[in-house]
Amino acid sequence: MPRSRQAGINFLNDQKIAEKIVSILSFSEKDVLEVGAGLGQLTRFIRNYKSLTLIERETTFSERLRVSFPDAKVINSDALKLEWPKFDVFVSNMPYSISSPLLEKLWNSDFEEGVVTIQKEVADRITAIPGSRDYSRLSVMMQLKFKVERKFDIPPSKFTPPPKVYSTVLRLEKNDEVIPDGFDEFLKILFSQRRKKIRNIVRSEMFGEKRPEELSIQELSEAFGEFILQRQSL
Repeated sequence: MPRSRQAGINFLNDQKIAEKIVSILSFSEKDVLEVGAGLGQLTRFIRNYKSLTLIERETTFSERLRVSFPDAKVINSDALKLEWPKFDVFVSNMPYSISSPLLEKLWNSDFEEGVVTIQKEVADRITAIPGSRDYSRLSVMMQLKFKVERKFDIPPSKFTPPPKVYSTVLRLEKNDEVIPDGFDEFLKILFSQRRKKIRNIVRSEMFGEKRPEELSIQELSEAFGEFILQRQSL
């Protein structure tokens, strides 16, 4: 995750781990997008692609990427502000400071599979189950959009400078689940009041004394249906 120390980002310094991350996916004849390519720690192991697009915010790094990977399209821009090109496969060592908005942009994208390296705490939230303290809107949206598979953790010593926390590599595969319009906003409402009982938020007795953090994804979908019916009846 290359950037300066001031930006709070760290370089992956172990090529074997970089190769292990990339080997999780197949790139054969596919359009590949890598966000935060840095100096190409992961990029050098991405092969047999149909097309390769690298998004890198730092101008100096972008210039070096163009030299190192002449077949790739290098975009020197902020990935959060940019409209991403069409892609089949996604790769990113995500900067800790912007991982949540990047993941949100990711679940609003249409692609087949991806691999992301993120802060272990964020991975815990993504893979959390109902009733756990880490279960959140992020858990629900990521699990709805993707089949999420935890692959392995990376210790701080494998980055320069070493962060204070472990990182986790996740493989993402697109689900066929269709997320209804407004569901994400509904989750924001629920999880901003996560200690309130559902019946006090949605005005429904169907979930008894349960709170948002205790509902399964199926139950949250049912609660959303109730919420929509109530709004339509107003």
